[in-house]
Amino acid sequence: MGLMREYQRHSKRVTSTRRWQVLRQAVLERDGWACVDCGTARGRLEIDHVKPVRSNPELAFDPTNCATRCSRCHTKKTRIECGHPAPIITPEREAWGKAVAELATQPNPAM
Repeated sequence: MGLMREYQRHSKRVTSTRRWQVLRQAVLERDGWACVDCGTARGRLEIDHVKPVRSNPELAFDPTNCATRCSRCHTKKTRIECGHPAPIITPEREAWGKAVAELATQPNPAM
């Protein structure tokens, strides 16, 4: 229970306010509606607290402590903050990811 309590979502009280909704729009516009890590602009973009609210509550509404991230990059960053190891991306895995991304952007000739 101690670990779960330590990493419970402290930001819930922040993100459920009207003030947060205004700040969220401002950060999305500042970051060009794209993930600051990978540059993706598709899917649901999330606003991440660079320094977590649980350890820096005074920075909860500071726009310089916020960054736009796609859900994948946000999850990766949060897992590392919680003590999980960073994923190891081999050159083969990176090449595979690029090949899949290229296929996804090519037009479908059958349509």
